[in-house]
Amino acid sequence: MKPASADFRADINGLRAVAVIAVVLFHFRVGGFSGGFVGVDAFFVISGYLMTRIILGPLAEARFSVLGFYLARARRIFPALAALCALLLLFGWFALSPMDYKLLAKHAGASLLFLSNQVYWKESGYFDADAHEKWLLHTWSLSVEWQFYLLYPLLIVAAHRLLRRPGGVGGALWAVGLASLAWSAWLAFADPSKAFFLLPTRAWEMLAGGLIFVHQDACNRLAQRLRWREPAGLAAILAASLLLSPDTPWPGLAALLPVVGAALLILDSGGRTLLLGSAALQGIGRWSYSIYLWHWPIVVWLHQSQSRQHGAWTAAGMAASVLLGWLSFRHVENPARRLINRFRLAPALVLSAAMVLAPFAIAAALHYQSDRVTALRFKDHPRLADVRALETLQARYFGELYKPLYREGSCFLVPEKSHDGFAPECAGERPRIVLWGDSHAAHLWPGLKAAMLPGEAAQWTASGCPPLIGEAFAKRPHCRTINDWVLSKVLEMRPQVLILAGAWIKHDEATIRRGLAETLARLGADPAWRPRIVLVGSVPAWRKPLPKLLASDFLGGDERQRSRNDLDPDMARRDALIRELAAGRAEFFSPIAAACDDSGCLRYIERDGARLPFAFDYGHMIEESSVMVVAALFRQLGDTPARQP
Repeated sequence: MKPASADFRADINGLRAVAVIAVVLFHFRVGGFSGGFVGVDAFFVISGYLMTRIILGPLAEARFSVLGFYLARARRIFPALAALCALLLLFGWFALSPMDYKLLAKHAGASLLFLSNQVYWKESGYFDADAHEKWLLHTWSLSVEWQFYLLYPLLIVAAHRLLRRPGGVGGALWAVGLASLAWSAWLAFADPSKAFFLLPTRAWEMLAGGLIFVHQDACNRLAQRLRWREPAGLAAILAASLLLSPDTPWPGLAALLPVVGAALLILDSGGRTLLLGSAALQGIGRWSYSIYLWHWPIVVWLHQSQSRQHGAWTAAGMAASVLLGWLSFRHVENPARRLINRFRLAPALVLSAAMVLAPFAIAAALHYQSDRVTALRFKDHPRLADVRALETLQARYFGELYKPLYREGSCFLVPEKSHDGFAPECAGERPRIVLWGDSHAAHLWPGLKAAMLPGEAAQWTASGCPPLIGEAFAKRPHCRTINDWVLSKVLEMRPQVLILAGAWIKHDEATIRRGLAETLARLGADPAWRPRIVLVGSVPAWRKPLPKLLASDFLGGDERQRSRNDLDPDMARRDALIRELAAGRAEFFSPIAAACDDSGCLRYIERDGARLPFAFDYGHMIEESSVMVVAALFRQLGDTPARQP
């Protein structure tokens, strides 16, 4: 909207600026803004308020059109999103590996159909790609909003016609909003990914804004009395941005803080503001949608460019986000809006739909014809067969292979399961070795299985649950109970060897120190039982999935079997930490020492003419790597495997 519009509100426009600034600071990892993601929640409150105003005003005068409402929303959202997706697909053609480009095409198609929140939710398992592999991850919120736009007018129209008594629409919105809040509060702990991405747990945030308009007269009177509401609202959003973190269960009851803060800021329908009216905030507010669209691809690009990680590049990235947002607002949003406004309802709807369906068709073709696309992009490349083999192997591991290898669902528990999900066979028949930990313990099982006789080893592993007694993990609510149960079983069974392993790079140093100290203390409490306790350090880990890294390097001419390229710097630090904590209390084994040397870490294993990646993602080993690493572990222990691999 232009400031000259009668419907324009400077307070709402300023709040848009605050919201997008919080999100940008969070995504660019500016120190202190660990909860800046709450800017999205503020956007939801704004959307709910404006949509309710757009619907209820005309509805009261019997002139509301559902199709007209859809057109207005499409005119606002479609053009800039379509331009972003088209430009990213063009960029990816020249810059991305085949696997990365196929994923980009998939996500572009989902974003243009406003289903990306569903896609990202379904992709959010433990072995999912890192967020910085997904160029359009931020479009999940647009998908949530569009789904809300599709349903919301139908809900209000139905309530208006069926509940003709005064307050009927408001009562319906209160009922739906409270149900959504209750569902969100529960699901944020029970299934965090589902709670984060899906509309039913986000609807209450938008309805909070809508209820302000429903009760606008009362809110205006309240705003007159609450002279401190504007600084209080800003303080609430700032506090949430500074005090919350990605580990906070979200968007449960904790989301009330930024939602109430945003509500306080837009409480007065007069739009008067003392703090949000500066020219800078008003400009950023007008460009906020396009700034939001463009900032995340810049974040991803910087993350994937190892040399561009310091503060100057971060500042340049944020400045580029604002610049590209302004360019998109001026040269995409405004011209497209004027073009669509030239047509009547039906042709305008067709034109708007074409804006997203045309790039969607291209994205779908690029995704579903990826083999042909790859052949066209890298015609006659001598390593194209190796690249395709890497893609096939990674897809097979994600789709079918890792589950039986790691024994997922029986001895490697998914996040939703507690200790009662362990199958009886996990305990073995006469176990002398127990494997305990998270997925970085589970990926040692194929090697143990290859080296041990059946029944000689027990496996109790759970997704996201390192063997840290007493530690709780917000996104893995059963970890504490699982670890306590495994400890009790270990103390009961008294095995000869206990192998403890975890994805140490996923956890902060203080948590590891505290948790391992407690674990080792509990294991050493019985003087009559002194097992060999082996603390396994970090495995080689990369900053992006290894098959994708290898594909890019092979196509670029780098075929080194060992390399330091794109190694995660945290792996060496965590390996040293585990070595330190093991001193005098346990034996230490380093998979890094087994797989790396001065020239770098082993990236692929040659087997029968094929090049098999050491890991199928950033650091989870394939079967052959597991066998190799466990063989090195047995050599260090001086133990001859019962079965030679």
